Amino acid sequence: IVYTVDLSKVDCACNLAFYLISMPAVDMAGNPSAGTNRGGQPAYYCDANMVGGQWCPEIDIMEANNHAFQATLHRCDPPINMHYSYCDRGGCAQNTRDTANSYGPGSQYTIDTTQPFDVETEFPTNDGELIGMKTTLRQHGRNAVLDHKL
Repeated sequence: IVYTVDLSKVDCACNLAFYLISMPAVDMAGNPSAGTNRGGQPAYYCDANMVGGQWCPEIDIMEANNHAFQATLHRCDPPINMHYSYCDRGGCAQNTRDTANSYGPGSQYTIDTTQPFDVETEFPTNDGELIGMKTTLRQHGRNAVLDHKL
């Protein structure tokens, strides 16, 4: 997945998110489930935080503003009839705040969020099995890398 993003106007306390989820949610019998405790989410919604009242796999490609960028893989227990009974809410997260001066507003940062930058997310596999997620932020020949290993 490759895209260009401009977060120059997305300040602290805001979160611009791009994520993948495995909809629709299904019940224990493997049938699509609209859910009963959706909390404002649309019918059949599910995620790794059980926001829609139902669990399902989630990959956070980007949760970001102009001060921090985070990418997260969430693991779920193996499904029974495509129904998930638990996913890890916290996931395997990496954040640009983990590396000093990698990301922020201003030319002193590797990625200057006052300007657009490119994001590339890869999903490495070993014999067809997912082994991680690698997110590379690129701008003017400079890179900041978030490399998740499962």
